[in-house]
Amino acid sequence: MNRLISVSPFRMLMILTSLTALFACTKTNYEDIQIVQELTDPEIVYLMDCEELEQNIGDTCHVESNQFGYVMGFVTDECECDAETNGEQITIAFESDLWWSSLVSVQTSPMFIAGPTSFEIGPGLTLKQFLFEEGTTECAISISHTCGPSGLLFLPEIILTGTPINGVVGPLEIDC
Repeated sequence: MNRLISVSPFRMLMILTSLTALFACTKTNYEDIQIVQELTDPEIVYLMDCEELEQNIGDTCHVESNQFGYVMGFVTDECECDAETNGEQITIAFESDLWWSSLVSVQTSPMFIAGPTSFEIGPGLTLKQFLFEEGTTECAISISHTCGPSGLLFLPEIILTGTPINGVVGPLEIDC
């Protein structure tokens, strides 16, 4: 007794498609895949007009001066630091009888073009030189200094006038 099973072509197509889909598909787990990419460091190139000074034309620069310390200038087209050391010079004399060093700060209006803005002085006489633009006829000088645990002390403002201003101020007493 053999009995033939008759299946319509449409049903046969459906059965084959289902079996193909069931056995042909495999699951890929994309979460387990690691992608490692090594990037090289990019080369950094700095372009400077004046590589020797490591600055560009027109940047501010400083020149060391025996008389004034560091004098500010500007980088020229020839890649040189053009710092002006001509002008009106004021020397401030500081005298301290303290046995410890004090930190002194100097501010002026108009601002000096060369000279220290802060420095330490010890016992005795200390001279500091400041350079102002040529033709300066008046300036105001404000000075403060540290005084151990007492904090910061301010000296009275000093007004200088002259045609032009030049000379020595002081001695200014640094005391607590």
